[in-house]
Amino acid sequence: MPNINEIIEKFLIGLSDRQRKIIEARFGLKREIKTLAAIGEEYGLTRERIRQIEAASLGIIRGKYNKSSFVKEIEKVVNHLNKIGGVRKENDFINDIKNIFNDSKITKNQAKFIFEISKALLYRQENDYFYSFWYLNKDIFSKADDFINKLEKFLNNKKEEIITFKKFDELFAQAVKTHNLSDSIAFNYVSISKKFGVNVYGDFGLMEWEEINPTTAKSRTYLILKKHGTSLHFKEIAKKINEMRLGNRKTLFQTVHNELIKDPRFVLVGRGMYGLAECGAMPGTAKEVILRILKNKGPLPKKEIVDLVKQERMLKENTILLNLQNKKHFKKLPNGKYHIA
Repeated sequence: MPNINEIIEKFLIGLSDRQRKIIEARFGLKREIKTLAAIGEEYGLTRERIRQIEAASLGIIRGKYNKSSFVKEIEKVVNHLNKIGGVRKENDFINDIKNIFNDSKITKNQAKFIFEISKALLYRQENDYFYSFWYLNKDIFSKADDFINKLEKFLNNKKEEIITFKKFDELFAQAVKTHNLSDSIAFNYVSISKKFGVNVYGDFGLMEWEEINPTTAKSRTYLILKKHGTSLHFKEIAKKINEMRLGNRKTLFQTVHNELIKDPRFVLVGRGMYGLAECGAMPGTAKEVILRILKNKGPLPKKEIVDLVKQERMLKENTILLNLQNKKHFKKLPNGKYHIA
């Protein structure tokens, strides 16, 4: 099969020079796409007159298309799209037709042109809710949209299961089975929606979750600590945010430190070291940590107290032992263990 440039060139043969240039400008076949108004200004014509010339030119081109062998090539694309659910995100769709036509140079604008003249598929421009995508018909889109909305509702209260316990595959399989879809078709539906996303750690979830779409320094700090699992120095957190490219601008460690101080989810566990309260990090001074441990566990030997405190806080052993000598709060029992005074 000839390449797409040669095919389009054949369809344009027979148009007047003005008709040809208007079609090329409207579909961006040579340079950028131009509006009706911009082309009208160039030719000294109204927007409506340019629209009429465009419509008449497309009518001529469609007549040629309907008599061409290229109709069968378009049928291959339609059949392919039907097999994968009838909906395809634009970038993925362009890669598909490059393979089908065995032409690696096909552009988005060329695709829009050939499917405009064939009227075989529908196209939806990117908006606040969807990425640009191609689809077979309105019924197919309604089916995809219904699955997207129901999946969003299904996953809405399952963030912890997905982010912490990695149960997305299990939950997604439940949703797919309920709607009698294959995994590939369901993922195809989901890919056109802006309600879902994947973070830098590969976690899939709702874009409204800060773990999936961390848009602030605070949410990026939270994501780093949650995925790291243990405490980190605020400078190390800032370094990781920048290494993971979370955000368009470099994050300063002073900014991270300010967020750590303000948000009660972050717990100071040592000099500049912070952990997450939800991951077991406990607030308090060395004395308060020791008091809490002894209250919960009862009298303990010195070494065990040191080990337990270190599990919670980044403290030197001498600091812990010095606090244990505070007779106002702690007492050493005859058996050598320490307890609350």
